[in-house]
Amino acid sequence: MNVGLVAVDSLIPNLALMKLSAWHKAQGDTVDRAFPLAADTYDRVYRAKVFDFSPDDPTGWPCDVIEGGTGYGLDSHLPDGCENIYPDYDLYGCDYAMGRVTRGCIRRCPWCVVWQQDGKVHEVGTIDDFWHGQKRLRLLDDNLTAMPDVFIKTCERLAAERIETKFEALDARLMNVEMAQVLAKVRRWGAVHFAFDSMSHESGVRRGIAALKDGGFKLYAATFYVLIGFDTTPEQDLYRVELLHSLGVESFVMPFDKTNPYQRKFTRWCNHKAIFKTTKWDEYRD
Repeated sequence: MNVGLVAVDSLIPNLALMKLSAWHKAQGDTVDRAFPLAADTYDRVYRAKVFDFSPDDPTGWPCDVIEGGTGYGLDSHLPDGCENIYPDYDLYGCDYAMGRVTRGCIRRCPWCVVWQQDGKVHEVGTIDDFWHGQKRLRLLDDNLTAMPDVFIKTCERLAAERIETKFEALDARLMNVEMAQVLAKVRRWGAVHFAFDSMSHESGVRRGIAALKDGGFKLYAATFYVLIGFDTTPEQDLYRVELLHSLGVESFVMPFDKTNPYQRKFTRWCNHKAIFKTTKWDEYRD
């Protein structure tokens, strides 16, 4: 069978498609990233979409088409035996490893679909399922910090193997000094990301930053995603980014409504650090 793979709205390597590629190749199928001009050569096409607001793939594939990813709904799953298969990194020429050791989250944030799709946080494997000696690794876990023992075990392994690691998101409210100490030993691949998405999270964020500092983690290496436009006012948005700055960490604003003029402008002001550090918001917005 000739199989085509389409990443509808992702410019970076798509993990689900790389797993599907490995799974089909193990069955003797021919797999490649689908090319519209060769549409009539495929027996099956998989389309993966991350966001439900992304434009869909316009290609009229004259074959069996299977759609998956949160952009198409929350009930899509990889075939049996595919979830824990070693990804086909050659599909993208990917020289780093990527995957999860946990799925799910203990939070039920109304702006997030993780808890709806993957349920409560649970362990699904180890880095050996998707890492075979690469220099760099992307951990895609949504809340690895919600399982402290797994977090510590994983970070100790990452540190021992000297792997440069990119953490997609950690929960500062769950951070303690012991966890910060092992995190500080891991070689970083870019900033380590946390979040400060609601005013109700302030005390937890403050405690988490204090724990990171006490554990020896370099605060300049931490960046906090800051959701705006969901349940906060402009005054609260400004308060959060200024608070984070005063505590010694960076902020990265995520607008809930990318078409809203205020949210667009505030995002541009905060995320352009040369502007943020030299121009007050009151001056920039005017």
